Amino acid sequence: MSAQSKARTKKLQQEAALFEEKWKSPMKMPFLEKIVLNIGVGSGGEELERAASVLETISGKKAVKTISKKNVKEFNLRKGRPIGTMVTIRKKEAEKLLKRLLIVNNNRMLRKSFDNYGNFGFGIVEHITIPGIDYDAEIGIWGLDVTGRIVRPGMRIKYRKKPKRTKIPQHHYISRSEAQHFMRKTFGVKIVDKLEIEFM
Repeated sequence: MSAQSKARTKKLQQEAALFEEKWKSPMKMPFLEKIVLNIGVGSGGEELERAASVLETISGKKAVKTISKKNVKEFNLRKGRPIGTMVTIRKKEAEKLLKRLLIVNNNRMLRKSFDNYGNFGFGIVEHITIPGIDYDAEIGIWGLDVTGRIVRPGMRIKYRKKPKRTKIPQHHYISRSEAQHFMRKTFGVKIVDKLEIEFM
């Protein structure tokens, strides 16, 4: 093991000890709030319907259409028109589905896939590589984006409608390193700098 690898391992161990100590408080214990599956089609019609059926097959939930919020002449997009489809899964169902989706990349995620607010994301090139999903010639093969959000208890006050919303202090958000530790511990994820393609 190189000196650089030893230094990184030592740093991870120190961070893990700090996080475990922090998580002893129930209000500091993070959890997976939701994951969102998204397919950008660029137009409506039959293609959009096929994409929606893919997400519904994967998640078991009803997919909704995403609408263009502005005009983009270069991509032939017009405001108010459907351009994609998405589905949101929460709590225990989100954890169960995420475990299946992570298998596609052999439980590995890129270090740069995390931000400093508890969000993470990764892509799946072919949806048929997800365990339990079979190829359908009428639907074809689709790629999709997976995004997730890790939060602590109490984050709801930032988004609630009534009573008045309240700001969340920075220390209550999940940092990049804390989110990575959460994924390692909860889902057995290996955080890497590069995803190497494996040929069967």
